Amino acid sequence: MTAQFTAFVKKIIPTMSDEDIKLFTSTSRAAEFHKGQLFVKEGEVCHYLLFIQRGLFRYYILHEGNDITKDFAVDTQNPFCTAYTSFMLQKPSEIWIEAMEPSQTLIWNAADVLPLFQEHPAWLRFAKMMAERLFYRKEQKEIELLKCTAEERYRRFLTDFPGLSQRVPQYHIATYLGITPESLSRIRKPDAKRT
Repeated sequence: MTAQFTAFVKKIIPTMSDEDIKLFTSTSRAAEFHKGQLFVKEGEVCHYLLFIQRGLFRYYILHEGNDITKDFAVDTQNPFCTAYTSFMLQKPSEIWIEAMEPSQTLIWNAADVLPLFQEHPAWLRFAKMMAERLFYRKEQKEIELLKCTAEERYRRFLTDFPGLSQRVPQYHIATYLGITPESLSRIRKPDAKRT
């Protein structure tokens, strides 16, 4: 059950020992989410960390009646999922997270893993590296929104999330890219003609 998790961790930190991984996974449990099930709601404290073994989650905000996709957590690309600020600081979340398809996960309680992230050398290093990766993704997206055309942002999305355009409704992709669904449809038309 934890082989996928172990492979991911060792990809990030090849020197992570099996003992350290066992220490971390010993407090996990399996959890399944059905399509549309909420993992986190705005205003609630996020007490859990997920590792997606199979499935897909969407981070979003609700603003002035609009549902705006912030990011995706995908089994094949970025399988850790949590409302990061809420989880790390144990404060109310400003985002929503929902399962976009039936999903199988490993789940941890904050009370079990936050001490490891703060005190255990190997997991402190892992948490630091994951935070750096998260910051890099966030910065790249901000730069793309400011500098790139809608078509360039869509091409980057296809590169960053291969196959995801077939798993997610197009209007969620459009809000992730900061464009209207109509604009995304126009951008995608040349692709449809080539296939």
